[in-house]
Amino acid sequence: MHRVSARTPAYDVGIAGAGQLAQMTVLAAWPLGIRVAVLGGPGEPASAMAAGVVEGDWKDPEALLRIGREVGVLTLENEFVDAAFLMAVEDAGTPVRPHPARMRVVQDKALQKQQLADEGLPVPAFAVPDSADDLEAIGRDLGWPLMLKARHLGYDGYGNALCADMGEARAAFPGLVARGGGVLVEEFVPFQRELAVMVARRHGGGDAVYPVVETRQHDHVLRELLCPAPVDPGLASEAKRVARAAAEAAGGAGVTGVELFHTGGGHILINELAPRPHNSGHHTIEACVTSQFENHLRGVLGMPLGPTEMIAPGAALVNLLGERDGPGDPDITGAAAVGGAHVHLYGKADVRVRRKMGHVTALGASPTEALETARRAASLVRL
Repeated sequence: MHRVSARTPAYDVGIAGAGQLAQMTVLAAWPLGIRVAVLGGPGEPASAMAAGVVEGDWKDPEALLRIGREVGVLTLENEFVDAAFLMAVEDAGTPVRPHPARMRVVQDKALQKQQLADEGLPVPAFAVPDSADDLEAIGRDLGWPLMLKARHLGYDGYGNALCADMGEARAAFPGLVARGGGVLVEEFVPFQRELAVMVARRHGGGDAVYPVVETRQHDHVLRELLCPAPVDPGLASEAKRVARAAAEAAGGAGVTGVELFHTGGGHILINELAPRPHNSGHHTIEACVTSQFENHLRGVLGMPLGPTEMIAPGAALVNLLGERDGPGDPDITGAAAVGGAHVHLYGKADVRVRRKMGHVTALGASPTEALETARRAASLVRL
C-alpha cells in the first residue's frame, strides 16, 4: 500500500464525513485492500462498513485533528469543511487532498467562479455585490432574471434563488447572506440541457475523464441521469476538455464533479464544481470499468488511475428521494424483480421530503432503454 508519510497510520485513508458518498467510497476500498476510516456517528450510512469510525463532526476542528492522527491521507465527503480546520490537519503532518488552500477557493462560489474565469474557462457572467444596494446596477448589467447564490453552504438548490426582478432579489438577499460569506450573482442561463463530467486526478500527475452525462433536475435536485449524454461527439469532446481544465484549475485530487450547461447557442458553460465524488457519477459503479469511488481513492493515494470506459452502450440512474417525513422502512421486493436494475439504498433511518435515500442504476443497449428499466425499478421501491 502506498504510504504518504514516514509514520504508520492505523488507516490508509480518512474521510471527513460518513454519509452515502463515504459509504460508496468505503465499499470501493475493500477489494483493493485499502482501509478507510470515516468521521461521523454510529448511525450514519458509512459507519457500519468502514474499517474504522472516529466519532465526531466534520464541523469540529478537534474531531478533524483526531481522524487526521489515525490516517495516512484525509479526503472529504463534502466541500463545506472549513479550509482553516483542514490546514491545521495538514500542518499536523497528515496530507489533505484536495489541498486546503485549493479548498478555500472551491468552497466559496465567488472565488471558484473567479478562478475559472481567470483561467479563461467559459462561465456565466457574474458579479459579487457588497450589499443589496448593488443589485439594481447588477440587474441593469446582466439583465433580469438573475440567479443569486449563497457563496457558502449551498447544495441541491438550498442557498439559490432565481429572482425575476429587484423586489425578489432584495427579498432573497438577507437569507442567502445568512448562510455565510455573502452572495454571488449570475446571469440566468437559458440552457438546452444540463451536463456533468467526472474528472479523476492522481496526486503526482495524470488524470482520467469519464463519459459526459445528461442530468435531469427537478426542484434543483438530480432526478435522472443518462450516459452517455445525447449530444454530438464534438460537443462531448468540448465538455470533456472544459471539465478537465476546470478540475486542473481547482487543484482537484481524486474525483472532481464538474456541472455544465449546454446552452441554447450550442456552447458549454461551467455551472459549479464539486471537489469530491458526485451524484452525477454514481452510475459508474455498474456502468464503467472503474467507478468514480475507486478512482477517487486511487487518486488521493497517488495510485495509477483505472480506465473510465463504459461497459455497455447505455446507462441511466434514477434517484430515490423521500416523499414524506418519518422513519424509513424500505422494501425493494418489487424492484428486485426487475432484471438489469441495480438498487442502492443508503441506510438512512429517517425519510425526509427531497432527501436522497438511494438510487437505481440500469444498463442497456441505449441510455433510453436503460432509463426505462431504472424508472420501472425505482417506481417499485418503497421507502
